[in-house]
Amino acid sequence: MKIASFFTIVLFLSLGTSSLLASEPDKLKKCQVCHGKQLTGKKKSPTIVGLSFEELMASLTTDVPKKMKRAAGKLTEQEKTELSRYISNLQE
Repeated sequence: MKIASFFTIVLFLSLGTSSLLASEPDKLKKCQVCHGKQLTGKKKSPTIVGLSFEELMASLTTDVPKKMKRAAGKLTEQEKTELSRYISNLQE
């Protein structure tokens, strides 16, 4: 067994299935207001489904679009991480 495969299995077992099948974050509604219920975009707000975890985290932390600054500023780091993780796992 390759060492990378071994560590992947260990990580999977240590996370447990509850972490892999994350429930909808409490703050998701804040995203849905502008990006739509399915997060596929609305008028002036783009789709965010299909973006990577890194892209989503950047848009909430370091590269925040002007019209998102207020909403992003009200989220904790944990909420930003949870939202980014959840949305990045959604299928287009």
